[in-house]
Amino acid sequence: MKGAFEEAVGPQWGPLNIGHLYQILDRLSRDGLVVAERQAQPVKPDRVVYELTPEGRAELERWLGEPSARGGGFRDDFFLKVTAAARSGAAETVRTVLGNQRGHLMRELRNLDGLRRRAEDPVVRLLLSAASRHVEADLAFVDDAEQVLLADGGALLGTLARDRSPVAPPEPEAAPTRAAG
Repeated sequence: MKGAFEEAVGPQWGPLNIGHLYQILDRLSRDGLVVAERQAQPVKPDRVVYELTPEGRAELERWLGEPSARGGGFRDDFFLKVTAAARSGAAETVRTVLGNQRGHLMRELRNLDGLRRRAEDPVVRLLLSAASRHVEADLAFVDDAEQVLLADGGALLGTLARDRSPVAPPEPEAAPTRAAG
């Protein structure tokens, strides 16, 4: 099943965690969405074959009929790096962060393009094309960040660095005044 999944979706998904797959199959079985049947094999251990139940087929239809929200939202490590670099006020730091990311994305795009050209399955080619478009969107963000943050010779970065409100430690409480009498 793991091999069939990886072949069906192509290499951009990455390897499927077999332990996670078994957890999902156990949950689907417990919820009555699949049934498992053990089939004896002469040389190898028993093979377990899973089949959708009518409830499982209905759940699959429901899932296919709803839109998919972006899995990780917009919480992205690179966004944090851009924020930190911009707030540092240092144009060279921003150039380094953006340049490193651009290089990484260009390598990823070349890799996806090579995989797409070698893929025989049209669905895998389509998924690799979608992955490439995500990388292209990330490259467009790098271009946008460069234009916004570096276009004015660093004036905006200076403003961003000055506008940071440092967290000041609390003022120590005054010691009580004693009067000698």
